[in-house]
Amino acid sequence: MEHEEVSTPLKHRSPTTYILFYALGTVTLVPFYFFATAADYWMYKFRDPESNVSYSNENRTGLQAAFIPVYSTVSYISIVVFIILTIRWIRKLTILVRIIMTLCGTITVFVSTFVFVRDDTDSWQTGFMVTTLLTAFLLRGFCGIFLVTLFEMVLQFSPIYLAVIFSGQAICRILSALVEIVLLNTDADPAVNGFVYFLSGMLIVVLTLLGFFFSLSMSQFFKHHFWKEREVVKLEVSKEKCRTILHKLKFYLLSMVISSGSTTIIDLRVTSVVISVDQSSGSGSQDEYFGSVITLVYCISDYFGREFAMLLRKPSRPSQGLVLLCAACIRVVLVPLPVVCNEDYVYIIFVIIFASTNGFLINMCIIRGSQILADDEKPLAMLFIIIFIYISSVMGSLVGKGLVQAF
Repeated sequence: MEHEEVSTPLKHRSPTTYILFYALGTVTLVPFYFFATAADYWMYKFRDPESNVSYSNENRTGLQAAFIPVYSTVSYISIVVFIILTIRWIRKLTILVRIIMTLCGTITVFVSTFVFVRDDTDSWQTGFMVTTLLTAFLLRGFCGIFLVTLFEMVLQFSPIYLAVIFSGQAICRILSALVEIVLLNTDADPAVNGFVYFLSGMLIVVLTLLGFFFSLSMSQFFKHHFWKEREVVKLEVSKEKCRTILHKLKFYLLSMVISSGSTTIIDLRVTSVVISVDQSSGSGSQDEYFGSVITLVYCISDYFGREFAMLLRKPSRPSQGLVLLCAACIRVVLVPLPVVCNEDYVYIIFVIIFASTNGFLINMCIIRGSQILADDEKPLAMLFIIIFIYISSVMGSLVGKGLVQAF
C-alpha cells in the first residue's frame, strides 16, 4: 500500500492514539459483552413455545439449559483455534489488512444477528441454536485474529499503550453494564433487549474502525509508529528464548495468573447474582437494580485500578515482580469474603477493593514486565501473556460457575 513517509514526531504520546487504543481494547471484549450477555433475548428464543413463561430457574427447557455452556465451549475452542491459525498462517497478512478484515467481519456478523431478532424461530429452535453457535464461532474467531494482531501492533508503540488496551477492556464492561441498567428502566421485551445489545456492540466496532482510519490518515504520531516496521518478521521460538523470557517474567506472569484467576472466580458471574439484604422489605426498585448497579461499580473500580497503575511511571526494579506476586497472593484472601458481607455497604466496599486491585495488578505487571524485555523478546512475551491470562481466566470461570451452582 502506497503512503508517504512520516517524519519522527516530537511527542512521546498522542491523545488521539490513546483514545484509539482504548477503543481497540474495548472491541476485544465486544463479542462477549454485547452478544452472549443478552440473556433475556436468548432465553426467550429458546423458551417452550407452548408456555407463557419465557424463563425460570425451576423450569428451563433443554435448549435454555444447554445454550450458555455450549456457547462458552464453542467460544473457547474458536478463539484458541484462530489464535493458533493467526500465529502460523494468517499473520502473513499485513496488520492493516487483518485489522480491517476482522473489524468488518465482526460488523457483518452483528448485522446478520439482526435478521433473527424479529423473526419467529419457534418452529426451528434447534436449527436456530446451531446457526447462533456458528455465528459465535465466527465472532470469536475474528476476535482471536484481532487480539493477536492488536498485540503485534502495539509493540511498535510505547509499553503504556499495552496497558491502555487492557483499560479499554474495562471500558467495554462499563458500557455493557450501562446498557443493562438502561434496559431495566425501559422494561422492554426480550427482542428489543437483544436488538439494543447487538446494535450497541456493532456501533462500538463501527466507531472504532472509523477512528482507526482517522488516526491512520490524520495522526502523524500514529502513522509514524504504525508504518515504521511494515514487514512481517518471523516469530522465532526456541527453547532457550522461551526459557529466557519466562525467567524474566516469572513473577509478573504468576502475578497475572493468580490475580486474573482469583478475580474470575467471583467476577461478574457471582457479583451479578448477589441480592440486597433488604430484598424482603418490598423495595422493588432496590431489588431490581441492585445486581446491575453492583456490576457497574465493579467495572468502574476495575477501570480506575488500571488507570492508577498507568500513573506510576517509575522504571521497573528487579524486586518489583516479587512484590507484585506477594500482593497477588495476599489478594486471594479476599475471594471468600462475600460470604460474610452481611450489609450492602460492606459488600459494595468489598467489590470496589477487589475490582480495583485486580485492575491495578494486571496493568502493573504488563507495564513493568515489558520494561525488562529486549525488543526481540516482546512478540513472544505477548503470546505468553495472552495464553497465561486466558488459561487462568478459563480455570477461574469454571470454579466460579461451580460456586454459583453450589450456592
